[in-house]
Amino acid sequence: MTFSILRFDAPMMSFGAPIVSEEGRIQPYPALSMMTGVLANALGFERSEADRHEHLQGAISYAVREDVPGEKIEDYQTADLGLPHMQAKGKKESVAWTTWGHLDQRGSGNTDTTNIRNREYWADAQYTVALHVDGRPADEIEDALLRPERPLFIGRKPCLPAKRLFQGTVDAPSPKEALHLPSTIPTDENDTRIVPTRLWHESDDGMPVTDARDWANQIHVGERHIREESL
Repeated sequence: MTFSILRFDAPMMSFGAPIVSEEGRIQPYPALSMMTGVLANALGFERSEADRHEHLQGAISYAVREDVPGEKIEDYQTADLGLPHMQAKGKKESVAWTTWGHLDQRGSGNTDTTNIRNREYWADAQYTVALHVDGRPADEIEDALLRPERPLFIGRKPCLPAKRLFQGTVDAPSPKEALHLPSTIPTDENDTRIVPTRLWHESDDGMPVTDARDWANQIHVGERHIREESL
């Protein structure tokens, strides 16, 4: 089986865990929904195309290796949605700007007070992902990641990659075994091979997680089992 090798290397990354109230917590590795979102963005899927997202999500198999552990940091964020230039004048208008240069509709939420959010990030971490998508050839994934339809980010829009995500392809029986290949292990600034720390992969004897997304209703669903291994 051919696997695409992706490198997550950025000053900040956000592997989102379930959000409770204003707390945006993270987990140690990227969720299935996040990997789906990265590929969907690269392939040019529209956010409203729930069926395309669901099909892509069901075709993905991957494993993740932590090459350099990051420091968990927290960003305290505020937005005063009550300011005049942030107020909607009618039901069809909005208070949120998009990257396309127009306002995005917000149909609910309190816009009379300052909204407060705590967001966690991994700082100065490095990860490698071995990824396979059933029904899509590896060269299609390569082309999408090298020439994405939209700018790619790692978890949240402020988390821009420091390097190209796509690093090449390898052949292996499974994503876990792909990440054990020496050719997938990066080197440091002195050209010395990095010693990875942990690896996550799907396994029947792993811990249950719910990290698939119901893209039509925008909630996390399902269950799969992920095993963490020390390296």
